[in-house]
Amino acid sequence: MVKKFLAFSRVSWALSMEYRSQAILWMMTSLLMVIMLMVWLGVSDKGAINGFTRGDFIAYYMVGWVVRTLTAVWASWEMDYQIRQGTLSPLLLRPIHPILNEIAANLTEKIFRMAIVMPIVIIVLILSPDAHVNLDIVSLAMFVPAMIGAWMLVFLSDYLVGLLAFWTTQTGAFIMGFYGLRLLLSGIVAPLVMFPQAAQEFLKWTPFPYMLNFPTAILTHRLPANELWFGFAVQAFWVTAFIFAVRGGWRLAMRSYSAVGA
Repeated sequence: MVKKFLAFSRVSWALSMEYRSQAILWMMTSLLMVIMLMVWLGVSDKGAINGFTRGDFIAYYMVGWVVRTLTAVWASWEMDYQIRQGTLSPLLLRPIHPILNEIAANLTEKIFRMAIVMPIVIIVLILSPDAHVNLDIVSLAMFVPAMIGAWMLVFLSDYLVGLLAFWTTQTGAFIMGFYGLRLLLSGIVAPLVMFPQAAQEFLKWTPFPYMLNFPTAILTHRLPANELWFGFAVQAFWVTAFIFAVRGGWRLAMRSYSAVGA
């Protein structure tokens, strides 16, 4: 299994290098983090907002940009395309689940993306002495599993939405609708502390904050210590729920799947 996964990874890397311009275009969508940073910096000219100073906004959005780059997914679009074009059929003949191909492609392309994003983030943080990012061993030890959990949440939820292509020709609307919710509720448009208290209390039980806000808050020390383990518990719950949902959805889809070339 490991050899097969590594083989997928090598193929995905070759494709990433062949279609570098396409990857760069996809990365342009992550510039929303930079745009929102400019917006909040403008708003915070007159002072701190809900405890966020200009330095806090810079730290939050720079770390958030890294998190978003590491959690970027496009599995739903690939699933929709494969079903419409019939290219999923030959993948089903392989002795390995098609989702592993998507995982290999997703993880491999992150190397190329991070090579572009990280230098920019480092330069911005160096030039912003009031932007505090905690890179001590404890914070990093907490950040890594939170980051892995965030990627799993984004990937599995996106893949689950992509499975709707087995039953509807309007998958794009569902994909964009879910993407919009993720932009708003995960902390991309605004840090979640900017939301009303009632909304924050509700959102902490949903999967969205744990896709970006949670790991970002760990490195920027915007997360109270008493909420850390609660966050890990909720994140683990939703990861488990999405795993079962994807497995169940896939089994149902295979019972009725038919496409060109099937």
